[in-house]
Amino acid sequence: MKTSSTSLALALVGASWLIGPATAHAAPPASSGPREIARVTGAAPGNHVLFLENDQGEVDVAVAAIYPQRPLIAPRFLKSHSAAEVFLAVAPANQELPAALARHARLAVDRGTREQLQRENADALASVTSDVASGGQSLTASCSESFRDWVSNVYGDATCGDPSQEAIYTAHPSDTYCTSGCDYTLGAQDKGTCQPKLRSCDIVRGTASVVRLRTTNWWNGPNFNHPGHFAHFGVANCTGNGPVDFNYKRGAASTSTLQVPVNGMLHVKLGSEIVPGNAANFVSYGQWKTGKPASGATYVSNSMSVEANGGTDDRVIACGDIYLDYTMADISSPTCHGSDISLCSGGNCTSSCFYCSGGSCPIN
Repeated sequence: MKTSSTSLALALVGASWLIGPATAHAAPPASSGPREIARVTGAAPGNHVLFLENDQGEVDVAVAAIYPQRPLIAPRFLKSHSAAEVFLAVAPANQELPAALARHARLAVDRGTREQLQRENADALASVTSDVASGGQSLTASCSESFRDWVSNVYGDATCGDPSQEAIYTAHPSDTYCTSGCDYTLGAQDKGTCQPKLRSCDIVRGTASVVRLRTTNWWNGPNFNHPGHFAHFGVANCTGNGPVDFNYKRGAASTSTLQVPVNGMLHVKLGSEIVPGNAANFVSYGQWKTGKPASGATYVSNSMSVEANGGTDDRVIACGDIYLDYTMADISSPTCHGSDISLCSGGNCTSSCFYCSGGSCPIN
């Protein structure tokens, strides 16, 4: 496999699943490609979270790990949080938010916020399984079952690395929001004096339309591109004699190239949070309905490719998800609050009208 002097190399080595205290530092500017504004590392070598500013001023988050270790950021947390929130969740408490992230931050950068984000990430990481066999891959051309299982855990989707899913197709994955036992907590925060009278039977479902790439045990160079609101790309290097080049691009930004070593996995989130539903934070004033509509003309181009994967024993797993829309629906039990009563979609949240029927609540 070839290497590139202009690529951002990830110096990753094998480690355990244990995660120790994180450290963060700013890296010197790259001569070309994305500018690394911060790198957070764990105690285990190979655990990295990179914050890369492209030439359009946008910050991409890249999560790197080496088989069989657990990443610093849980895939579910990465999926639903901004780049600034990801940084605050993993960086040391005394590490200031980089200027490129602070410009777009929509939250208070204080101790309470950091601790809350750290807890959320830790809780999400606890659900990332660690029951994979230890040890590296051989040079024999193969993506082993245990390596594929690990890749799906790091990427956060069971279809990534699944040989039966190898294709480009449109999928409709969904997330649930409720008070307990769902993917996300329903109404974890709320506005003003509104006090959500939520019950365990209140459930909101968010459903996405996603153009999806899945390749498993792949030789040579997979390519993937499609317009959309945001993208999640990942590459794992199963076997071979050196790193592969992972290229990605969004919109008018220049193509970024990262290197993924043998036994390594790297995935990157481009654009806004992939789960934009306000139901996780707000229910009042009808905000649980807020998703991301299909927009067509306002979509941004997204593309990824893999190079330097043409050797006899070279094999990679490549996964991509490009999101077209995300819609919310109240799927609460019909008997949750009684006949014709549902999650409030109006502006009066000072009485039992929080669960109002039809037009009985004024719309803001």
